[in-house]
Amino acid sequence: SIKKFGFKQIHFDHTLFLKHQNKNVTTLIIYVDDMIIIGDEEEEISRIQNHLATKFEMKSLGGLQYFLDIEVAKSKKGIFVSQMKYVLDFL
Repeated sequence: SIKKFGFKQIHFDHTLFLKHQNKNVTTLIIYVDDMIIIGDEEEEISRIQNHLATKFEMKSLGGLQYFLDIEVAKSKKGIFVSQMKYVLDFL
């Protein structure tokens, strides 16, 4: 379903799909039942979400905060990733 929507699966990481359209890139990462969609255009992300929702039961959890025990935080200085919560839970 993802490939039919114009995505190409990356051979060195089978969970990563890319779609190049004009000068825009959309990235889709899937791990079991979790998914991240990142892209240059909000409209394209919405089209992909709507397309996938017609094929699969899914829900949006909003902006990315955690993925595979990695915390993601945005600031004016950039995007930061941390496993602090994972380590503290582990300890």
